[in-house]
Amino acid sequence: MKQRNIIKRRVLLLITAGVIFLLTAHSGHAEEKTDNALKTDMTILSPITVTGKGLDESWGDQFTTRVIRPDSMIQSGQTNDITDLLKESQSILIQDSSYGKKVFLRGMEDQDMRILINGMPVGQMGKYYGRSFEWETIPVEAIEKIEVTKGVGPAEWGNTLAGTINIITKRGAEKSKTRLKGSYGRFYDRKTAVTNSGTYGSLDWFIGGSYHKRNDYLKNNDLEDSNGFLSGGIDLGDLGEIRLLGYRYHKNEGYVLDDRVAWNIWSDARGYAPGSDFNLDNTGGEITYLSGLVDIGISYSNQKRDSNPEKDAWINGDTSDYDSDFNTPAVKCRVHHTFGPHALSLGGEYTYGDADADWEYYNRGTAHIDFKQDLWGTFFEDSWDILPKLNLAMGIRYDDFRNRIKDSENNFHDHISDHQWSPRYTFTYNPLDGLSLYFTGGRVFKAPTMADQYRWYSNYNFISFAGRAVLRAYYGINPPPGAPIPQQYKDAWRSLIGRLKPVKGWDYEIGFRQATAKFAYQVNFFYQDVKDYINIYPVSYPPTYNVDNVEIRGVELSGKYMFCRRFEAEGSYTYEETQKHGDDLVEKMYGGENDLFNAPKHLLNVTLRARPLNGITCEWQTRYTGRRFAGGAPGVPPQMAENNPDYQPMTYLGGYTIHNLRLSYETDAIRGLNTGFLLAIENITNKKTWERLDYPAPGTVVYGGIQIEF
Repeated sequence: MKQRNIIKRRVLLLITAGVIFLLTAHSGHAEEKTDNALKTDMTILSPITVTGKGLDESWGDQFTTRVIRPDSMIQSGQTNDITDLLKESQSILIQDSSYGKKVFLRGMEDQDMRILINGMPVGQMGKYYGRSFEWETIPVEAIEKIEVTKGVGPAEWGNTLAGTINIITKRGAEKSKTRLKGSYGRFYDRKTAVTNSGTYGSLDWFIGGSYHKRNDYLKNNDLEDSNGFLSGGIDLGDLGEIRLLGYRYHKNEGYVLDDRVAWNIWSDARGYAPGSDFNLDNTGGEITYLSGLVDIGISYSNQKRDSNPEKDAWINGDTSDYDSDFNTPAVKCRVHHTFGPHALSLGGEYTYGDADADWEYYNRGTAHIDFKQDLWGTFFEDSWDILPKLNLAMGIRYDDFRNRIKDSENNFHDHISDHQWSPRYTFTYNPLDGLSLYFTGGRVFKAPTMADQYRWYSNYNFISFAGRAVLRAYYGINPPPGAPIPQQYKDAWRSLIGRLKPVKGWDYEIGFRQATAKFAYQVNFFYQDVKDYINIYPVSYPPTYNVDNVEIRGVELSGKYMFCRRFEAEGSYTYEETQKHGDDLVEKMYGGENDLFNAPKHLLNVTLRARPLNGITCEWQTRYTGRRFAGGAPGVPPQMAENNPDYQPMTYLGGYTIHNLRLSYETDAIRGLNTGFLLAIENITNKKTWERLDYPAPGTVVYGGIQIEF
């Protein structure tokens, strides 16, 4: 502890010295304000711009960043949350299930990413009841753009393996405008939204709300949600600006009771009755000050979940209720300055996580668990133009974390802590106008989430029913599940899953990209060497443990081409291989399989876009997802599934291709009104797909919508 305190003091001294240096070097001239975000000035290359609507949206300032702009997409009702936008980006797989939506980037799930809102870090409890981050938190109507940075990224961003997703909210329009939007689709899917934005003097605002309701397409999975949001700012002139954001989201969703869905199969809480549902409430906000020298931000978010299962019959031990309350404030400060060939950035951040979970058991009382997490991070980075065509960006980041869990009866408690220094560097060479070659690398560090720690502890100490079942299958123990486990198997199990540790490793990216007046393309090769990767076995209440090593390698291709001003094509392709080393549990249970779960080798997105007449836009989209290791039925160890015909083993999900058609017609025929008519047909060929082993997709769906702006 004394050594760690010395390290923290040294880090603080380093930051203080850097701030004094930057303040001394500051020339006093305010820099131009850019996005509504605390973001890095380490701009290696300006975003690629290609003539034509929609062709300047894919590349960001960082070479491994893809940018998604919702307003440039045809939204006829099929777009309900951020995941519907992300699924069209590169190297991303969206998995829907009875536990909620999850995002996989390069084979790693969303709890392995860092989520930012306007550059401010957002706390994540981790994969708990199937969710890591609630992707509905910020509504699509309020999003200006989403920056998806794959891999290590700049030194400013830390505590991530897969990458960073930065959600940038909208500012007020220069002229006041109001937008009304409505849509209707299959399964009585209806949505309405209203927004207003404008500017008055030094003030700007963007305010709105939406309501969405959908009937069930699987038994009892009906959905109703609503949200409200406000984004605003005060322009202080040469002193900078102050930005404000507030949001409130509510959702009521039914538990899936369809016979095709074996929901939570390891739990005694089966036999749910129609009407079983849960409520989710997300509330949050942030205040940021942005200037030419210093950016400071404070944020807070709260998530409440209230599960309300109803039973046809009560069985002793059934779970009758589950509630959780998760609070996560954060603060971030960044000092930045450009002089001569150098652009410097220095800062730090702190995120606190505080969660409570309560269970009520029929005839067994209640249980209460407390979760706590502290995440510290400091960074320094310099982007140096060595030559007119050669740039070197160098950075260093320090991460420190502390996790604690305990129950209200003090029957168990555990804590984990660690830290790491992580260097980052990027070389850029621009031999020709529009052509860039780059190499970037750096060390990665990811703290276990609070949910990781709880799952690990519960399985290490034989609390989890699912963990005990997997233990019996692994060692071939035949006594019934309720029988005591012999001590020698307990000792062997603890040795197998070990103590939980943070994930550390290295990420490397090398590639090139080019843009001309008619086309743009990028080729990116990536390799990650990860030590102590946290693996989550695919069952409910799963064993969670470190794997010795994971290697992830692949290539990403992307490009856009304008045939003429009325026709263009764009696409992306990812080939990826993953390999685990030292995962004895999965290798034995799944016949030597060592791929990551839900990491297809092939992902392809192709979009053809035509504008045959003024105001009319047509898009044909083809999306291919390759075969992937998914692990069970759903996640049942094969040895257990063989003894129960209801749980037939299905280790892999086959590849599938989805075709979508989208149309829009915009007109200003009505004076003072800009009107848009929208149509979307998703999965035109009615392909029978399973985004998860236990969750069939709804097939062909049709949406129609109208949008009025004045």
